[in-house]
Amino acid sequence: MVQRLVLGFDRIMIRCLDALIIAMAGLLLLLLNYAVFARFILNESVSWGEELPAYILAALTFVGAAYLTRSNEHIGFDGVVRMMPPLLQRLIFAANLMVMAAFGAVFAYYGLIAAASFGTRPLISLDIPMALFRAAVPFGCALISAICLARLIGLLTRQITLKDLMPETDA
Repeated sequence: MVQRLVLGFDRIMIRCLDALIIAMAGLLLLLLNYAVFARFILNESVSWGEELPAYILAALTFVGAAYLTRSNEHIGFDGVVRMMPPLLQRLIFAANLMVMAAFGAVFAYYGLIAAASFGTRPLISLDIPMALFRAAVPFGCALISAICLARLIGLLTRQITLKDLMPETDA
């Protein structure tokens, strides 16, 4: 029962992350292209041309970090782990997932405090609360923590194999 819930959560989360990252990247692309078009073709600068895309890019970084955690594309030493026996690999992955989940939870907690400190203060160029963009830090880190916990449960219940935890290789 728990295994099914964890795997269902994992599937839903990766679909939502896919959609969110595509939407954020698409919005960033549209905003930057419009800012360039307005500046050089319409000869009229937009007030938010640098600020808004910068905040969206920063938010995309933290949500993207969660996505990379789920797809095993974050920085790691998988070449060394691949040479180890399966039991040691399982122990290393379990320890790694626990440390990453704890780090994500701590970072999310303090990120939430930092984001809340901005209150309703708006961006300089638009009337959008800065806290909305600052909330990407605790959101992304909470996702990292949730992904790691889901994968840890999957690893311990053998619903996730060691191969599932390895990044894709070119070989």
